[in-house]
Amino acid sequence: MLNAPENFEPGLYLVATPIGHLGDLSPRAKSLLAQAECLCAEDTRRLRSLLHALGLPTEGRRLVAIHAHNETSQASTVIAHGLAGQRVVLVSDAGTPGVADPGARLVQQAWASGLRVIPIPGPSALTAALSVSGFLVSETHPLSFWGFLPARAAARRATLMRLMQVGGVAVVFETPHRLEAALLDATAVLGEAVPVLLAREMTKAFETLHRGTLREVMEARAAGLGADPRSAQGEVVLVFDLPDPDRHEIGQSATARQWARLLGAQLPAATAAKILVKGLGLTRQAAYDLVISDESTDETSR
Repeated sequence: MLNAPENFEPGLYLVATPIGHLGDLSPRAKSLLAQAECLCAEDTRRLRSLLHALGLPTEGRRLVAIHAHNETSQASTVIAHGLAGQRVVLVSDAGTPGVADPGARLVQQAWASGLRVIPIPGPSALTAALSVSGFLVSETHPLSFWGFLPARAAARRATLMRLMQVGGVAVVFETPHRLEAALLDATAVLGEAVPVLLAREMTKAFETLHRGTLREVMEARAAGLGADPRSAQGEVVLVFDLPDPDRHEIGQSATARQWARLLGAQLPAATAAKILVKGLGLTRQAAYDLVISDESTDETSR
């Protein structure tokens, strides 16, 4: 039901902003952005660009940069403005604040201080990609979100191992310059037959969606790169539809041996052991012994 413009009360508002198409911003979000006395963003330059595109002023209002390096120290100052009767808005560079972006620590302190915390829902790369994946989420096939995959190869493979252990539908973010390595690691750990959706530049002019097995998606991406090298640009959402693991085997020695065999066949023993430590929680020595043991078994069977 359409009403007159809302008169927002003091508090901390988490406002979802467009992930690409400006038309996805809700009228309610725009109304709040026009009224707020204090506006917080990871990058205030992008915030200024958004306000300019919406025809909203920046003069006479406080614009505060809140990012991974200063969120804790800035939180008390920002919250004080809210407790003093101001409307404080937190936006991310794109999408919903606090989803793989700074904001959680600020929100935690706001709750602890008694300041009202109010969501203004809207665009989200996570839910947008999930909605077009066609992968079914259920009580027995749950959804998990892992944020950005780690930059280092060993840590990334360990995270992918944990995805496989959990099973169900798993969503991750990835940067353009790490996507190729992430896809290769996913093939090594998850298998090339696993169903996946690759969503790039969603809602933007060069939006690209590939869906199929991991092998098919990698081939489609390679073909796209051959036709247009610019298709390597833009952040990506990957949605994996993973098999549900046998809950009785998780954490048991048989499972650990299977992982040791898989990783040891492709990586140096020390690297494979490091991934087992992070992925399965084994001690460093136990993981190394397991990899070496499987290598010896393979050699004996040849």
